[in-house]
Amino acid sequence: MTRSIFKFGPILVAAALVAGGAAAETVGFATLPPGAINNVQAQVIAKVVQNNSNLKIRVIPYRGGGAVAGAVNTRRAEFGITDIVEMTDASTGGGQFKGRAMPNLRIVFRILAFPLAIFVRKDSQIKTIAQLKGKRFATEWTAFPNAIPLLNGVLSTGGLSIKDLKGVPTANIIRGANDFKAGKTDGFFFAVGAPKVAEVNSAVGGLRALPIANTPLSLKQVKSVRPDYFLVTLPARMPFVGIVKPTTVLASDLIIYAGTHVSDATVYAFIKGVHGNKAALVKGHPSFRAHVPKLMAKQFTTAKYHPGAVKFFKEIRMWPGK
Repeated sequence: MTRSIFKFGPILVAAALVAGGAAAETVGFATLPPGAINNVQAQVIAKVVQNNSNLKIRVIPYRGGGAVAGAVNTRRAEFGITDIVEMTDASTGGGQFKGRAMPNLRIVFRILAFPLAIFVRKDSQIKTIAQLKGKRFATEWTAFPNAIPLLNGVLSTGGLSIKDLKGVPTANIIRGANDFKAGKTDGFFFAVGAPKVAEVNSAVGGLRALPIANTPLSLKQVKSVRPDYFLVTLPARMPFVGIVKPTTVLASDLIIYAGTHVSDATVYAFIKGVHGNKAALVKGHPSFRAHVPKLMAKQFTTAKYHPGAVKFFKEIRMWPGK
């Protein structure tokens, strides 16, 4: 009898779903590996969407941003999460994606300003970006090449580039943080608020983010690396490790994107599941306090929006020109 139940169970479940209405659609959501803040944010967004739509979200970690983009571009995942610069480079074949453009990527919505910083030990004698010259630091970034323009964006404000550092080859941001924790480097680069930063903070007895001067010159310098980069000042009251006083850091817009193979209805449902649910996002992770719903349809220089997103934003009168 038990064998019969298992044998016919899938058929019975399918029949029940048909009888009770359409089955929920399962979609893949590609992100960075555990320890990266994008992974946490993807998990939170997935939960909010599932609670507010008929979509089931399967969060799939990949080794680096290029692999995330590749998964969406080749239909192995429906959605991805990254900053606008990496998505633009991927879709146009720029930067790290030279010669291997991924034209099937489209923006779904902007999430928030994504702050990134260089961290040193709390008691380090390194106080400024300029003082990193000649210091040991992760380089090469074979599995996460988007770190190269991001890091150069920060370094530019101190008159430096990666070439001015004493390179320690690494694969990705997790490995770079581990090398710092092991004493192999003098600083490391990571997203503010990431779980890995908290882990390293506990292991080394405290961290401090190196500040960027909040000046027109600094802004010009970061935009010379990528025009979509900008600066944000984080208040000390924010519950982020290493922000011991109001600190200006590099920022890029964090976005959700989808493949052109994803239906308009699915993209529409995904956005609708997030829009209006900021409280649930913040409950999942404090970084979502920076989420501004009215900026979800922010326009960018090159990257295009998915038609399903355009439909949603037009309906709520958020799309430029309506």
